[in-house]
Amino acid sequence: MRLASREGNRVAIRIAAIAIGALLLGSSCGPTAPAPRTPDPLAGTYVLRGGGGALDAVTALASAFSTIHPSVQFQGFEDVGSDAAVKLTASGEADLGFISRELRPGEVSQVLTVSIGRSGTALAVNASNLLQGLTKDQVAQIYTGAITDWNDVGGNAGRIRPFLRESGSAVRSTFEAYFFGGTKPVYGKIVADVNDANETLKAISSFNGAVGMLSMTAQVYGAQGIRLLAIDGISATRANVANGTYRVLRPLYLVYNPDPSKVKPAMKEFLDFVRGPAGRDVLAGL
Repeated sequence: MRLASREGNRVAIRIAAIAIGALLLGSSCGPTAPAPRTPDPLAGTYVLRGGGGALDAVTALASAFSTIHPSVQFQGFEDVGSDAAVKLTASGEADLGFISRELRPGEVSQVLTVSIGRSGTALAVNASNLLQGLTKDQVAQIYTGAITDWNDVGGNAGRIRPFLRESGSAVRSTFEAYFFGGTKPVYGKIVADVNDANETLKAISSFNGAVGMLSMTAQVYGAQGIRLLAIDGISATRANVANGTYRVLRPLYLVYNPDPSKVKPAMKEFLDFVRGPAGRDVLAGL
């Protein structure tokens, strides 16, 4: 009896050992906890400031970069103008700037540039106007007051109400360079100043006789109540800007501080991305 009891105990011990071993083996083969993710050293929120002509390109580039670095966020995508972009970047109030014109002589020492393509400057009229296009000479005559009625250029009969972007605007500088050869024009008495794209869009859509100048951005292409005019027979389209047949063009740049110690590591990485194949692909797809 004692022998049988001892044998039974041994069997029970063996069974218990096998069960414990199986349990341990099962737990070791089960799913393991993922290794903790290494924080992205580039993580943070960064401020970009600039002019509306470059806004589409910069938004696309920033979005593509944040897809690669999800912890990198960008803010400040308002149209503050190219002049302000240079000043804010030089002072450090913005991490990077974006402009839609060449640097002026006094700005060359303040910032460095990276090319991000070009933008078109369009002339737009109220959507009720039947006019489809103007010539270069007709635009100049409208803004100097030599032509004052739409009937004289093939549009609806009625007084022309020209709107002009503020002095110093890249849109206005491009407009004057193309339509007046860079000389300072004497504008007609009825020409009215507007301060940004939103004011221009509102003015054109509000007055049947209005005409104004706009950067060819996604906002403008999608705007209601306006029509972009062909210039010298060339339609104001993205494709014609890209292939260079539309001639009222200006360059687009990112701008950054020339002192390397004042450019944050994430912004250096972003600029390298923009210069590289991935950034070029983003710009080519716009």
